[in-house]
Amino acid sequence: MGQNGRMSSHELAPRSALPTLIAVWAFGAVAALAVGLFAPLEQRFEWFAVAAGACVFAAFVANLRLGRADGFIVRTAGAALGALAVVGVIAFAFFLGELSALVS
Repeated sequence: MGQNGRMSSHELAPRSALPTLIAVWAFGAVAALAVGLFAPLEQRFEWFAVAAGACVFAAFVANLRLGRADGFIVRTAGAALGALAVVGVIAFAFFLGELSALVS
């Protein structure tokens, strides 16, 4: 029993937040591509909004799963805003595609 005071405990290395960030951004890209390819043309941009909301939810869940309280708000905001930017860029690309189809 007296030996326990001299033992050192190694803390587990905290998991990196980068894979979580990349996973949420990839989810945003896949969701936006699925909306752009499979949603009806008249409802496409409404579905982009649904995909963006799903990205915010996915960012929240992914960062809760990470299990660290420090930096939670910053990690969640970075993941959500990055995914929203990805959805926005893909939505804009589909918009330009529709615009060019109308012009020609």
